[in-house]
Amino acid sequence: MPRARGVAQSAELQKKLNGIMPQPSPGVVKWRHTFGNDWTGDPAIFFWVTLTDEASNKNNLSKATESFRNEIGRLIDFQNDWDLTPYFNFRSESEQAILKGEVYA
Repeated sequence: MPRARGVAQSAELQKKLNGIMPQPSPGVVKWRHTFGNDWTGDPAIFFWVTLTDEASNKNNLSKATESFRNEIGRLIDFQNDWDLTPYFNFRSESEQAILKGEVYA
C-alpha cells in the first residue's frame, strides 16, 4: 500500500504548517499536530488546539472552532494534496490548566 503524500513528504508539509504559525485564527492560544492513522487505519493528521476561555464559551465555541478549521483548510488541502484526513480536538485554557501534566497543545 503506498504511503500518503503527507507522510512520505512530511518535511514539505511541515514547512507549510510552520508557515501558519503562530495562531491562524482568533481565540487560539496554542496548537500542534501529529500524524497517525485514524480508527479505520487511514492516514490522518490530528490537530490539538487550546482556545482562550472566552473563545471556549458556549456562545463563541462554534465560531472559534469553525474559524480554525476553515483557515487551516483554506491554506492546506489535506485530503486532495496530501492524502490525509484532518481531525480537530479543542480544549480551553482552563481545561488545559487542570490537566497540566497531559501534553495537548
